[in-house]
Amino acid sequence: MLSINNLTFSYDKKPVLAGLTFEVPAGDFCAVIGPNGSGKSTLLKAVSGLLPEAAVRTAVSVDGQPLSEYTPLTLARKVAYVPQRVDIVFDFTVFDTVMMGRHPHQSRWETGTPHDRAVVTEMLDKTGLLPLKDRMLTQLSGGEVQRVMIARAMAQQTPVLLLDEPLSNLDVTHKFEVMRLLRTLNREQNVTVLIVVHDFAFAKQFATTTLLLKGGERLAYGPTDEVITLPMIRDAFGLSGDYRLDERGNVYCD
Repeated sequence: MLSINNLTFSYDKKPVLAGLTFEVPAGDFCAVIGPNGSGKSTLLKAVSGLLPEAAVRTAVSVDGQPLSEYTPLTLARKVAYVPQRVDIVFDFTVFDTVMMGRHPHQSRWETGTPHDRAVVTEMLDKTGLLPLKDRMLTQLSGGEVQRVMIARAMAQQTPVLLLDEPLSNLDVTHKFEVMRLLRTLNREQNVTVLIVVHDFAFAKQFATTTLLLKGGERLAYGPTDEVITLPMIRDAFGLSGDYRLDERGNVYCD
């Protein structure tokens, strides 16, 4: 279970999250939606342990234990994180990059057991990257790099998976493939998924619950069909009365 209790955070004294409180039950598939600047990415960074501030680390708990009681290694065995943007500083092969997801399960000088290699191969296959396993990251498209990052997080085999706009660089086919894969992990392995998405239709189709943020605050949280409604979306995004929302979550304008 993820528990966020009165989470407040600011960048350069500018509030980004303000008193945010909610819980994600173990095995839930939760979408996070909201306008740009509403705190979605910051929330995922907070849950992943990337924000070192003491107030953040005590406000966020995983399995009933605040982040302040986790070491980086023990947290990496609990939570995997796919960031919104990846800057390639050092060039590695696809296989070696996904193998990095196995580091929390290895001893200090271990380079990869047969089991680790089998897990990496499985995740490459599931994400359609096996034919690219020997390619360097700099030889890949943006969408391919995004899938590598998802495969790396999956290779961590954590009970919690955080994804910040993982569909942003993918074509339609791969968007559905990734979402179906996440749903399979969620249903068959009870992986708790917290995913930032901009497409309400994907949230409606795949997410059990949805968190709607506005100005760093919780505007709504609950079953997806009760959160993604026309009044809520109009309120959060400041839409005029010309906008409509169909039953699948598609927004259109008269």
